[in-house]
Amino acid sequence: MKVGKINHIGIVVTDAKEAMSRYGKLYGIKKWYKLVAGPLDLYYRGEKRNCTVDLYFGGKGGTKIELIETHGEPNIYTTFYINRGEAVHHYQYNVKDLDAAVKECQALGMRVFQHATFDSAGATVRYAYVGTDEASGAIELIETRVGNRFIKGDVPFEVGFIGVLTGNYKRVK
Repeated sequence: MKVGKINHIGIVVTDAKEAMSRYGKLYGIKKWYKLVAGPLDLYYRGEKRNCTVDLYFGGKGGTKIELIETHGEPNIYTTFYINRGEAVHHYQYNVKDLDAAVKECQALGMRVFQHATFDSAGATVRYAYVGTDEASGAIELIETRVGNRFIKGDVPFEVGFIGVLTGNYKRVK
């Protein structure tokens, strides 16, 4: 599997508003954006879960931080928070073929902990969290597709200017 640079790091939080303020001060992030997404078709440990996941992005230069706040049935984020508290949960990479990337990871001894699909501004997004031990964090693989075309999604200003224009992200701070 060929991957590019890390797109973002994900941090599980219980209060995104407070976390945006704290991480904003710590890293000098002045603008935060919420991902605008449709209903989440989410499976954790192979079972369908009824939950919501709010994702907030901020960053400087090409480095992005994702703050993850979740509500509803247990999922990878709630389990991680119970076991580790607020901490880096994953490193995210974009892939062109999620199924092929997952198979390659499984061939290396990794498991899929959680996977989901959702729509955002005309794009279908599929992701999977893979790794060897769920408690120690995961690698997030994301495939984004608009029609039959793949969108890489790692343009440094994707979250800001382009994301707002396409409707994928709404500025919240």
